[in-house]
Amino acid sequence: MLYVKCNNGVLNPTVKLYPNDPFKNTMVTSQLFEIDASQDNVIEGEDGTILVCPKGCFINSNGGLVTSKVRIELAEALSAENMLLSNLTTTSNGNPLETDGMIYFNVTANGEQLAINKNIPVHIEIPTSEKKNNMMVYKGIRDEKGNMNWIEPIELPKQLTTVDLFELDFIPEGFRDQVKKEIPFNGYKEATSQLVDSLYYLFGFNLNSNSETELRITTDAIQVRPDIPNEPYYNEKQEAQVEGKLETNDTESLKDTGGIVGINPAIIQVIKSDKYQNTLIATKDFEARLKVIFRTCNDKVLELYINNLNKNLYEIDEMAAAMLANTNYQQAFIDFASQKLTKVPEADKYADMLKGYYKTQLAKVKSALQATANKFKQEQAKKEKAAQQTLTDYKKLLWKREKYRMETYGFDYTETGWINIDRGTLPKEWSSQPLMVNITNSKQLDRVYTYVIYTSIKSMYRLNTQNNEQFYVGNNDEKQMLMPNNKTAVVIAIGYKNEVPWLAVKQFETVSESVISLTMEPSNASQVKQTISGYNQYAKENKIEADLVFMDKLYKEEKRKQALNESLELLNRLYYFVYPCGILPQHTDQRYDE
Repeated sequence: MLYVKCNNGVLNPTVKLYPNDPFKNTMVTSQLFEIDASQDNVIEGEDGTILVCPKGCFINSNGGLVTSKVRIELAEALSAENMLLSNLTTTSNGNPLETDGMIYFNVTANGEQLAINKNIPVHIEIPTSEKKNNMMVYKGIRDEKGNMNWIEPIELPKQLTTVDLFELDFIPEGFRDQVKKEIPFNGYKEATSQLVDSLYYLFGFNLNSNSETELRITTDAIQVRPDIPNEPYYNEKQEAQVEGKLETNDTESLKDTGGIVGINPAIIQVIKSDKYQNTLIATKDFEARLKVIFRTCNDKVLELYINNLNKNLYEIDEMAAAMLANTNYQQAFIDFASQKLTKVPEADKYADMLKGYYKTQLAKVKSALQATANKFKQEQAKKEKAAQQTLTDYKKLLWKREKYRMETYGFDYTETGWINIDRGTLPKEWSSQPLMVNITNSKQLDRVYTYVIYTSIKSMYRLNTQNNEQFYVGNNDEKQMLMPNNKTAVVIAIGYKNEVPWLAVKQFETVSESVISLTMEPSNASQVKQTISGYNQYAKENKIEADLVFMDKLYKEEKRKQALNESLELLNRLYYFVYPCGILPQHTDQRYDE
């Protein structure tokens, strides 16, 4: 601590150590800061010491306020190693002391020693892993031999000191770390405070006034990637699975269950606002208590602090201990109460201002969160309806495509007059044949669609696949289909990587070639369009272009459901950090900590 001595208007230099100090080579290093004394300043040391230097806190040897640039020297000895190497023995006039950290602090301007204005003191905060009771502040005197003596103890103030509320951590233990583990997620590359807060507050809606129900999320019924249907003639089993709609319970995946106990995040959202900046809520001491309150799962304990802002903190601690009698958490609040911490300045004023605000604002926050949840459900229902319509429309197109190939005959003709469609006596030109197309580099791509075009009948068929590498006609059990015998056909494979198209094309002869290998090459939209334009004269159901429109819609729906599923699974993993006590039967007498 600063030690200066006035002598006829002259300030003696503050001494960290003398030239012949035997510990000068191992003395803890000083950190130097230059600040403008004409304004408020906050300095933070490397080990966490905070110096709050208000405007007007420094005076010169004549007692005048210093408004120029000043130099701050700070040395932090917060570890046993630094104390030992600096010979910072913890004795006061020969009596042993229990230390919780030491610092050296001095201020000069242009080499001149300055002093602290008694009317505008410097506020000092020394970090500690655990606050101990009955700690005092001692002034240190060091002699030329390096011996320390700590004298003139004064009690630490019991009055609460507020900090920036938004710098405090009001998130349950483990929640933030879990979010960090999930990164990258849904476009986020960093677990920012804004992301962590927003995810936490998601758990705050759908509560009634007595906290008996809570959000619970299930994903059991969500089918992320429904099988893309194909023509039913060859895919009856697949058709039975799809049943004309996308299987999902998106709109029912957010549901209520009764009896969940815990601290409603909506409460935290209310109190972490500017309204509470100058109250006990905006203190490190309340932050410490909140960490324990989260573990109690009892929001009534939290409301004791919110609704008694005008009381001394130790009095509220005593109320909390009484409320938690015969539980595992009572002793923690008894220990808090023993610190005898009082109030923040003007506590009565702020308590009066916030009278009634908490309940009103909590109702508004819950209502807003519920409205957000309802809007989310409505949006998912709307998207689900659109997806089902897309699938219905696509199945109609597939039916037309199959009907064209299986029930009609297409041919070129140059004569007028009577035309006869007859079975005739010629041998059949169709037979059931296998066709397999292997894409050698499909793993490089996000998705691939493979088509066979029977040019002799102007018909197109999209091949099935189970692994995006092997594509086949027919179905998974019988990889064959009726096709014209020994006719020219074309295989066209169109793939995408980050929405950039890739392309592969091969002409072949049916029956004689039943296994085809293709290697995809990077392409562009113009080249793909040009490749498939040669078949634009075909009926709409046999146009690759029309099929790709549906494939794109179904792929986007797949990605939407995948993102939704990942989000819900993340919320499920976070759920137990928010509500660690789980679910209790309604109207139970069971304690929160059992």
